[in-house]
Amino acid sequence: MIKVLLVRDYNACNTAYVVYCLNYLRKRLLIKFREINILDYLDFSHDSYDVVIYATHPGEDTNKFKRILSTIVRTDDKFLAFPKTKILFDGHAHGAIDGFSRLRGTKLPRIKNAPHKKILSDLNVILPTTHPMGIRPKSPVYNYFGPIKLFPKSVVRDIDISYRVNLGKNDNYRRQIRQAVLNKIQDYHGSNLIDTKFVPKDPNYKNYMSRVLISVCPPGHGPGSFRHLESLNAKSLMFSHDSINDVQLLPNTDLIDGEDYISFNLDNIHEKLDQLLDDRDRIEKIAEKGYRKFVTGYSIAKTAQTIFDGIKKVR
Repeated sequence: MIKVLLVRDYNACNTAYVVYCLNYLRKRLLIKFREINILDYLDFSHDSYDVVIYATHPGEDTNKFKRILSTIVRTDDKFLAFPKTKILFDGHAHGAIDGFSRLRGTKLPRIKNAPHKKILSDLNVILPTTHPMGIRPKSPVYNYFGPIKLFPKSVVRDIDISYRVNLGKNDNYRRQIRQAVLNKIQDYHGSNLIDTKFVPKDPNYKNYMSRVLISVCPPGHGPGSFRHLESLNAKSLMFSHDSINDVQLLPNTDLIDGEDYISFNLDNIHEKLDQLLDDRDRIEKIAEKGYRKFVTGYSIAKTAQTIFDGIKKVR
């Protein structure tokens, strides 16, 4: 049985999805798996392991990374000296940014969060992953018995457009998108309900999303975000900024613009909204296709099997 060690910074982002997958393999007796904090790695022996997956904080210019830089320099050396299979995990939220740029020119196999499609080969990405939503993200539009989906709930989508997005002080582009949506809705003289009020840690967020017809998804720290996944999972139409077209948001499938979601930018957002609001059937059909792609694409079981196959291939 393959022994896998995951060394990760517990402050790092987007590592939880990989942890879910590795635990899935462990529970099915396909691997022996242990994870440790990167701060404990120097005093921990990795000699008995077959594979080490290494996940430092991907923001090399952040204070969280710089505070432990003296330790990272030494853990990098220890990891690179490991004589067996080495895999990097790059959890940077922006799929085009190299979370290990300090390891100049490394061609070590890499697992990368929502990677930009153009850098897959340059960074030797053997597996794309995504933002963690939970081990079994359940769509709010279905009834469940345990993990088993039983039948659809009766859902009234009474919120035509949702732009419930946190707007920071420097989020000028997000503010421009919000204003563009508000400007367009004025043309409909109140016939469409729009919600742009951000509610932090809303305990009813899943039920709220099930009421949304069109979910506007701007870029976050990268082109993709939790909101993109939440929109697909709620069977709302993912109306995403077109930067999402360049990344692999879901590990196990490709989302197709115009079929599984609709993309926009500030130049065409009004035209795209007019087309959508004029055809509710089209909205519902695209949202249904997007939800089906999400179910397949986010699957922990499928991604775990791909990780297992990838580990066997690079050993």
